[in-house]
Amino acid sequence: MKYVNKLCADVGTANCPCPLAETGDCLICGRLSGKDCSDCKWSGVCIYNEYIQNDKIIRNRRKNFRASIVEKREYENGVGVMALKVPRGFALEASFPGSFIFLNGDDRSEFSNVPISVMRSDIEKGMVHIAFKIISAKTKLLSKVQGSIMLRGVYRNGLLGKGLPGMERDVTAKSGRPARWLIITKGLGFAPAVNILNWAGGRAVSKILMDDEKAEGSVIEDCFLEAGLNFDEAVSYDEKELTQEEKNRADRTIKIEKTPLWDIAGAAGDMQEGRVRIKIGQFDRVFILASDYYIASLKSKLDIPDDKLVFSNNFHMCCGEGICGACSHAEGAGDSRKMCKCRYADISELL
Repeated sequence: MKYVNKLCADVGTANCPCPLAETGDCLICGRLSGKDCSDCKWSGVCIYNEYIQNDKIIRNRRKNFRASIVEKREYENGVGVMALKVPRGFALEASFPGSFIFLNGDDRSEFSNVPISVMRSDIEKGMVHIAFKIISAKTKLLSKVQGSIMLRGVYRNGLLGKGLPGMERDVTAKSGRPARWLIITKGLGFAPAVNILNWAGGRAVSKILMDDEKAEGSVIEDCFLEAGLNFDEAVSYDEKELTQEEKNRADRTIKIEKTPLWDIAGAAGDMQEGRVRIKIGQFDRVFILASDYYIASLKSKLDIPDDKLVFSNNFHMCCGEGICGACSHAEGAGDSRKMCKCRYADISELL
């Protein structure tokens, strides 16, 4: 996550050029989208030159491979956790916020692919951890898989919002107080939150408002503890500056408060005033990892500035490469955005 391009999650990575270059639909390069080179939106290595030098062949396609299931646990309410053995390079890529993968059973068609957020990545051991909930056909199949599973990735666009570029600044600041993050999750939204906090490595002081309605039981506590995240200590956000002691405690210190999200956004349906009071001005970044309904409701009720907001990408995913069109979003001007890759999104257009 050294650079966040607002148009494409893959530009400048090992997966660029991607299959969209072959079809003339590149999100960045004018020459590879039927326009002229003066329309370029990228200041890095020339995508067109890379494509031509590669004989117009996409040489680094994401491919399915078999991953061993190291551990699999089932919790109540159809929630499960799985640890998968992967190459270390894959684990490194999966460690960045917003990473997700596709999983599938043996001898199943591509229609059975399940897009799932990476909950945690262990680079030393070469493992990725995911959490899932049994809902319908695809996830029922996922729960029955034993021994090994087919995996494809890593995909990078699991998070959206104009606050994304600020995440890098938050964790690389050399002086001053550590950044303060507010993370609001519902159900399995806690899983990408774990990956975000692991990536931050204690360089941000985090408060989590968590609605565990669809992930009750010990699964949340187990996953946080296994990730080495300490959520027992509270940090006061009423001080203008943290004390030196609080700065020292900031290393992976998290305050978690479990509360129904309608206590914040207002009761579903009538949108009455919520009962949980939050001062958004206390936080440098606000993450909402929940459904589109709650993203829109909380953004409005809490009056979250666009440049602070990061939210989960809830578009339907099928191929992850911008080909199938399952994730397409038509903006007000009529432009179609492929949301498995496109990072720039106005929440008023999306929700």
